[in-house]
Amino acid sequence: MKQLRRLIGRSSTLQNKNQATPTPAEYLQEQDDNAEGDNSTPQLTNEYFKRYELMTEFINLRNPSHCPLGVYVIPSSDNLNVWYGVVFVHKGYYRSGVFKFRMTIPENYPNHPPSVTFLTEMFHPLVDTQGNLSLSQQFATWRPYQDYLFHVLHYIKNIFKRVVLDGLVDKHCPHKEAYRLYRTDRTVFGKLAQQSAQLSITESYLFDHFPENNLIKFSKLSEAEYEDLRTQILDSARST
Repeated sequence: MKQLRRLIGRSSTLQNKNQATPTPAEYLQEQDDNAEGDNSTPQLTNEYFKRYELMTEFINLRNPSHCPLGVYVIPSSDNLNVWYGVVFVHKGYYRSGVFKFRMTIPENYPNHPPSVTFLTEMFHPLVDTQGNLSLSQQFATWRPYQDYLFHVLHYIKNIFKRVVLDGLVDKHCPHKEAYRLYRTDRTVFGKLAQQSAQLSITESYLFDHFPENNLIKFSKLSEAEYEDLRTQILDSARST
């Protein structure tokens, strides 16, 4: 079976670069139009602007300096305050890993930080047994309008790098065994980290479509799709 994989769903770095960000007035009008016929109490204007700010942050991820390479995110299908993502790791102890995560943005953001939970089992000093990522070392004090969601995405990418692992402090690491092994036995730590990476690319984890509101999905390439992709790659190589 071909080991190629296909990522289905839009990513922050693959959006149409000609897509224009609507103005606040346009966004508010769209919200009002969508609410027509709804007998419930209208949402307050500041809630509209909160949603607009979130949408703007997401659209701005197409800027090269915002979304790190190898990280893809998209809001859930039913809640703009929940983003699903995946990070591809190519080097280090976690090389070849494809780690899925969920970023939950509180209603009082940007006054409070988001929370990040990995949906793939992870042996990492900063990730507890429930998959929750500790952000306290990087964001000891969250600074509204100075710290943004894209900073968190960069940190998610960086936690797999040696420079971050080397600088970890015990009080910020909920997974004490992973922290201890990284400090005392890199060989055993490396084996367990690589075990996490290999587990993340097994079919049961990679092709799992849970939860339903996660629009980032992987599927296998059919033989016809594989041959078409192979032809495109060969044609591209010949033309250069």
